Amino acid sequence: MKTLAISLMTLAFFTVSAAQDRNQALEDAVRAKLKSEKLDKQVAEVVATGATVTLRGKPSNVYMKMKAIELTLTVEGVETVEDELEVAEAESQEDMVKQLRNKVLTYPHFTVFDDVGFLIQDGGLVVLNGYVTDPFKKDELEERVAKVTGVQQLDNVIEVLPVGASDDRLRRTLFNNIYRNELFIQYANRAQPPIRIIVKNSSVMLTGAVGSRIEKVQAENIARSTFGVTKINSSALLD
Repeated sequence: MKTLAISLMTLAFFTVSAAQDRNQALEDAVRAKLKSEKLDKQVAEVVATGATVTLRGKPSNVYMKMKAIELTLTVEGVETVEDELEVAEAESQEDMVKQLRNKVLTYPHFTVFDDVGFLIQDGGLVVLNGYVTDPFKKDELEERVAKVTGVQQLDNVIEVLPVGASDDRLRRTLFNNIYRNELFIQYANRAQPPIRIIVKNSSVMLTGAVGSRIEKVQAENIARSTFGVTKINSSALLD
């Protein structure tokens, strides 16, 4: 009986030791992966328990946090990531809003045919919404916003508009029809014209802001009378 007891204890010891070795190997693999992408300074502690890895630390922004989690999940043997990473809070809500607006409006590929906004919810959750004409814009805007101090979580629900030659032609036609009109020609050369033109399968939505009710009605009439437009929605165009 004593021999059996000793054997069981020995087996348990080696089992625990093997599990510890596996955990250590997984932790080392995660650290190496993070270091390869220069994210090792964003994560102070990596703890593996079986196939679950816990990340702890204070990354500089939610973008770094998201990248660290995504990268960890690519390591062989990792099935789940427990997120205990703490992102810095904004100095004020006003400062955060200012930074977010700047990141969107100064995006170099943002055109009159895109319209993107954001909502700030409890807990520092930022929801990106709106429309863009290319998938890369959605990804790049997400990265820009995720680097804003104070963003704790990010939900990107921007819709990528369908690709189509007919919609592209309709966009150009609508731009010319609207911004060559005497009411709007003064806005045509602005980096961000006030009326944004969203086209989806020949359906048109006008967004943005104009200077008066007269301008709003005129923009609606121009869009409605443009050949190829099947539906017009200007409820988001403010006067």
